[in-house]
Amino acid sequence: MAAKTKIKKTEQEVQGEMLEALQHVSDEKGIPVETLVATIEGALVSAYKKAFGGVGAVRIAANFETSDFRVFAQKLVVQRALNSNTEISWRDAQADNPGINLGDVVESEVTPAGFGRIAAQTAKQVLLQKLKEAERDQVVSEYRDKEGQMFRGTVQRLEHGNAILTIGKAEAILPRREQVQNEVYRFGDPLYVFVTDVRQSFRGPSITVSRTHPGLVRQLFTLEVPEISDGIVELKSVAREAGQRTKIAVSAENPDVDPVGACVGPRGMRVGKVVGELGNEKVDIVRWNEDPVHYISNALSPAQISKVILQEDEVPGPAIGTATVIVSEDQQSLAIGKQGQNVRLAARLTGWRIDIRTEKQYAEEQASKMFREDEPAPSAAKVTVVENLDATSKLFAVDEVADESDDAPTNLEVGDDVLNEDAIGDDLSGDVMNSDVLDELAVEDVSTPESVIAAETETADGENGAEENTNA
Repeated sequence: MAAKTKIKKTEQEVQGEMLEALQHVSDEKGIPVETLVATIEGALVSAYKKAFGGVGAVRIAANFETSDFRVFAQKLVVQRALNSNTEISWRDAQADNPGINLGDVVESEVTPAGFGRIAAQTAKQVLLQKLKEAERDQVVSEYRDKEGQMFRGTVQRLEHGNAILTIGKAEAILPRREQVQNEVYRFGDPLYVFVTDVRQSFRGPSITVSRTHPGLVRQLFTLEVPEISDGIVELKSVAREAGQRTKIAVSAENPDVDPVGACVGPRGMRVGKVVGELGNEKVDIVRWNEDPVHYISNALSPAQISKVILQEDEVPGPAIGTATVIVSEDQQSLAIGKQGQNVRLAARLTGWRIDIRTEKQYAEEQASKMFREDEPAPSAAKVTVVENLDATSKLFAVDEVADESDDAPTNLEVGDDVLNEDAIGDDLSGDVMNSDVLDELAVEDVSTPESVIAAETETADGENGAEENTNA
């Protein structure tokens, strides 16, 4: 087996590649060549000190046209040099430069042998690094303005559950949280993805994409339905549970245009392509309506709605208000959907909280509400049982002393408050009853004022007769 021979590049070849890279970076990033040369000279200073152990201040003079690299040591002119690496005495400096003064900087060439090759390699590395930075900046600037747009990418690899895709010249990451649960990604699979975030990190540009975002559905319909891209049909809202079901609301200003039919397409071809790109996810297309009642009814399709009652929130919040939807018994499960999915998506689509009620449930709730409204309001009157009167007057009297003290004695006479027809009706219909008193009365209709008045009249006549006998 023949041994491989490593061919070393000559110094001129290395410098030629360096000049080509210099011009390429200048064109790509739009940086003047002079600025790049200054950057390279700074890198060459570090390379010189590392390779040759140079100390003190040095300057690199690079001439890329002639491939000439020179190193100059810089020393400060002082009266008496204490550090020979950074200072030079005025007497010594006068020998080479008669007009030198204190405080001036003297340069002397200290270019070592073989420095040209090291300088060329170092400059090439710097330029390549600058080129990579230029490419990264270009990627960030290119996709930063494209957040919220859809791109078609290709799966390259999987890392820790994340899928890495290439979109154009850039790489994008599809995090696990943005992946559809039942989708499997393999190398080379083409996918439509939605760009959610573009930022510059210390590792380079970071582009995050999603397969679960509702914007992906919006972009797919815009791609497949020319009426949407032309503005004839407007896609008003999208509600999605990725991998399971999606609802979209569409409308058209032209009454002759059917927005739902435009999205479905001939023989369902348009919506079929969208469903195929979403992994056979179910898509419901409903007609948007300015009237919330009709809009909510359409959003709950395929269920048939009997009635919609709206109640807007007084304080603005995430939802506009609450919509009570009345359906028949056989439509309730269809309106709610599997595990509440249909009503949940309809609520997201319309922006209303939706409460499903059957006609029977709604009728019972209304009857209960009416019954509560018919109940008398609780009275502040105090109910007292009068036990010291005769059998005819052992009724419940209403003591209108709500403001008086409980300890104050209450003196009631027959005919004072019992003659109040409303009070009698309230007392006899209340929960407080004295069965012994009612047995002694033996009156068929104790709630009528006439019977009470008759009993009181007889009692009054008896008392008057007793007074006449006493006077006699």
